[in-house]
Amino acid sequence: DNVGINPKVNNMLKAFDQAQNDLLWICDSNVYTDPGTLRRSADLLLDNKRLGVIHHVVFSESPTSFAGMLDNAFLVTNHCRMYLAINAFGIASCLMGKSNLYYKSALDNVGGIASFGQYLAEDNMIGQALWHSGWSHTMTGDLARQPADIGSFSEYCSRRIRWVRTRKYNVTFATFYEPLTESILLGSLTSWALGHIFGLSIVATFTTFMSCWFALDMVFFYRINHESPPSWLWFVLSWLCREALALPLWVVAITGDTVVWRGQRFQFHLNGTVQVL
Repeated sequence: DNVGINPKVNNMLKAFDQAQNDLLWICDSNVYTDPGTLRRSADLLLDNKRLGVIHHVVFSESPTSFAGMLDNAFLVTNHCRMYLAINAFGIASCLMGKSNLYYKSALDNVGGIASFGQYLAEDNMIGQALWHSGWSHTMTGDLARQPADIGSFSEYCSRRIRWVRTRKYNVTFATFYEPLTESILLGSLTSWALGHIFGLSIVATFTTFMSCWFALDMVFFYRINHESPPSWLWFVLSWLCREALALPLWVVAITGDTVVWRGQRFQFHLNGTVQVL
């Protein structure tokens, strides 16, 4: 069946329609979880009938290239940190579709998965639809682990641009706020302000700020994964490169309205849907 441009939705549609039980675990083929994840998620979902979805934070591992290390540095620090923070405060829907446990009845209540076939980020739009219909989200402490399998630097840049551009049309306000969650811009503004007000050295303040930010990212990485990176040297280099690329890639992403995905170019509409060019 084909209900739109999203291959994941098209692939799931028949199984979704034929599902006989109300609990559905939608998990990407390249994701694996720790033993007991499904049990813990199901127990949590069954304890609260107003929960629409249980989801798991994505954790990237085993990079085989520098591009993979860049993606790893992004997912296990900046992305993971913001993902957990937004969900901890419960201020908005924020989920990725890598590993989600749903009530089928809740999905049917917001139109079923077929109604999200015209979106690239069907996971985000499903989450928003559930959220605005009164179905809350929560997480277990489990990780949705996936390999950092990006093969080239250009592929990494293209992926970051594609998903920032997608978020621009799906969660516009949050996307324009994103640069203020990045270390270099925030550190530059902080250093300038402290230098202007208190006469502190801008260079020394910025260096201290970035060092503290990196240290906190490493503490965060260890608390999530319970072990150190395989190579500290390569992780530090990829972290620095990721931080330096964040703002330029955001600027490129925010100024366009088309993306290339799986060899096809798509045009965004203002309502977040896309069409093939």
